[in-house]
Amino acid sequence: MRTLQDLLPDIANLEDHEAIRWSSGFRTLASTYAELHGTIGAAINYFDELGIRKGDRVLIWAENRLEWVAVFWACIASGVIAVPVDFRFSEDLMRRIEAESKTKLTIDRAGLDRIRDLPRVRTFRVEPATPDDIVEIVYTSGTTAEPKGVTHRHRHICANLQPFRTEIHKYKKWALPFQPIRILDLLPLSHMFGQALGIYMPVLLGGAAAFTPEVHAARIVQIVRENRISVVVAVPRMLENLKNEVERRFQLSAPSPSILTRLWRYRKIHSAFGWKFWSFVAGGAPVDSELEEFWAKLGFLVVQGYGLTEASPVVTVNHPFDAKRGSLGRALPGLEVMIAPDGEILVRGESITTGDDGSWLHTGDLGAMDAEGRLYYRGRKKDMIVTSEGLNVHPEDIEHVLNQFPEVRESAVVSVRKNGNEQVHAALILKDPNTNVDTLVRQANDKLEAHQRIKSWSVWPDNDFPRTTSTMKVRRAEVARRISSVPQSMPPLQPRERDFSAMSSLERVELLSQLENQYQVDLNEEEFSQLKDSAQLEEWLRRSTVGRSERAGSGVLSRPLSDWARSLPIRLFRTIFQQLVAIPLFKHYLPLTVTGLEHFQHLEAPVIFAANHTSHLDAPAVFAALPFRWRRRLAPAMGLDLFQPYFEPDRFSKKEVWWTGLGYVLACGLFNAYPLPQEVAGVRRALNYTAELLKRGYCPLVFPEGMRSTDGRLHSFRPGIGMMAIRLQRPIVPIYIEGLYSVYSVHHSWPKRGAVRVSFGQPLRFTSESYDEVAQKVCRAVEDLQQFM
Repeated sequence: MRTLQDLLPDIANLEDHEAIRWSSGFRTLASTYAELHGTIGAAINYFDELGIRKGDRVLIWAENRLEWVAVFWACIASGVIAVPVDFRFSEDLMRRIEAESKTKLTIDRAGLDRIRDLPRVRTFRVEPATPDDIVEIVYTSGTTAEPKGVTHRHRHICANLQPFRTEIHKYKKWALPFQPIRILDLLPLSHMFGQALGIYMPVLLGGAAAFTPEVHAARIVQIVRENRISVVVAVPRMLENLKNEVERRFQLSAPSPSILTRLWRYRKIHSAFGWKFWSFVAGGAPVDSELEEFWAKLGFLVVQGYGLTEASPVVTVNHPFDAKRGSLGRALPGLEVMIAPDGEILVRGESITTGDDGSWLHTGDLGAMDAEGRLYYRGRKKDMIVTSEGLNVHPEDIEHVLNQFPEVRESAVVSVRKNGNEQVHAALILKDPNTNVDTLVRQANDKLEAHQRIKSWSVWPDNDFPRTTSTMKVRRAEVARRISSVPQSMPPLQPRERDFSAMSSLERVELLSQLENQYQVDLNEEEFSQLKDSAQLEEWLRRSTVGRSERAGSGVLSRPLSDWARSLPIRLFRTIFQQLVAIPLFKHYLPLTVTGLEHFQHLEAPVIFAANHTSHLDAPAVFAALPFRWRRRLAPAMGLDLFQPYFEPDRFSKKEVWWTGLGYVLACGLFNAYPLPQEVAGVRRALNYTAELLKRGYCPLVFPEGMRSTDGRLHSFRPGIGMMAIRLQRPIVPIYIEGLYSVYSVHHSWPKRGAVRVSFGQPLRFTSESYDEVAQKVCRAVEDLQQFM
């Protein structure tokens, strides 16, 4: 393989094989290699229209998705130099990288949306490349005033990929029964290791890459199972979060030496991940030996290696069939690894971007090698503490001891200077704020060598240490800086008071989701819905994140949702009832006029219908107005408050529970309805259920006003419709219903005769607007339909 362009024919030849899968937890999109190939062509044409030529630089600043991969391959095909930037970087940092790299075009999320909407191009030109041509410039850090990038040429990356290509060729035929081999890449594609596993390796395997914006451990497990993932690529911190999730959900027994016995003993855990999942690939930082042992005990393989951005990126790797726990594996063919006298890892070879003259790359990492040539990580050279006695202390050794204490959630050991000498200082994040830290440190020191002992400590005030954006490593320099400014102790947090009672249910859901992603725990919706201000929030977070997790979806939706309504017998009965009874009766008593059906001619299901709400007969009116092929897919959302006794039986009489339960069953069975709560508790579960309906091809019908109109006029739409449009990425079809307010409104006890008109509008698609903006646009679209009547 001379250049990366040699892989382009493989992409074309894979055609209908799955290439990329994107899952948000709400919605999953799968694309074939033919679609990827066509999007590459579209991106190349996009470059041509903007005057981007070979040698120009294009900055990519967006989340992992199909179009990101397509733009990157388009750069390779056209000789354009890619400048991938971590989407989590601030805009200010991105602009500084943009200026330093002298890019001619910046493609952000909106830019990828534009490329997504372009016509696919099956045939495109490839600008011939040489091994010395530049592929990309990768910026590994942006904390300095002037970001510095690492330049990668075709020969560097190809030299790094060739050993994998050779090895995969040996086993490729044995992998056919397991295709598609899906690799869930949780690293950003701006990271070299993320590219290796998310862009190149799927093509070499003939498999697929999977991406997700989710970082919550419980949802990662769900995504792995639902998408039949084979391998998860993640930083060790994610493996730790997944370990915590497993320990919360399952009772673990003693390990067994037999792999078959392990599979049987831990079958519920394997079932939770899905039986196709078998391995983690860890990158960005070394995996703790106990964490590796934990997953091995459950029967999962952890593959780790050692790499650097300057190495393009892999230096050593553990072969899946010859792995040794605790080791980072052997050097790849074409690379040499040496341990310097001071313990530093030195590397040279074909894939080293700075080693064209054959010189050694000083990695700044400390390591050791065994007699078999396996590498072992010992820490960062710059993090090493040199005591006044001239002895070296590795922070990882002390953190390993501290993290064994059940009171410690995480620790970071750094050097602080006192009287001109370096001393060992431990910053601690505690599970229980009432822990006696003096006693804990004394117990830890009893387990350490004399020169390793902790001289001072502080309780870290935040819920996590500062970390790098790509690999999630603790930024020790920042920890040390903050500790040095306030030695021996850290001030408690002073929360800014905020009245949560004024927040809408949607805002609460968004805040809860952000908190879960930030603190990596599954928080209880019902408890969260009762919080009044930030002081209560802080106390609740402290309690909720101390070794405890409540399952989402408790509380209001205590009974199972109406999945039975989608069973084959009920679907058949519903179709017969609607066709022979409900719709003929509706049209007999309420003459119906329908407009806008032409919008369905080129529309593909599923979609989301959004209508004004004046009557309990709105949903039957839409059923009667739709063509049969759309009618059978309709799933109206109904307010949960109508059936509150059924969902909260302890608060109501048996008679109320029975009657509301009967109404709920009839609504679900006869009209395929499902409950959509108006309050925060249970909203996420209902939104997940809406997503599940879309996956099955059903079309939710929602009433974004949130209640029936009391005056017959259209009122503003709540931002929940915006959340659905953005997160579920389905077209929104506006509907205006006229006439039912005078037939059966909130003021009527019984319906009367009257003419009804239902008008369907042009489908609306949204990408990156705010939820409020989307809600306003959908409301205006419905209002416009009213004016044409």
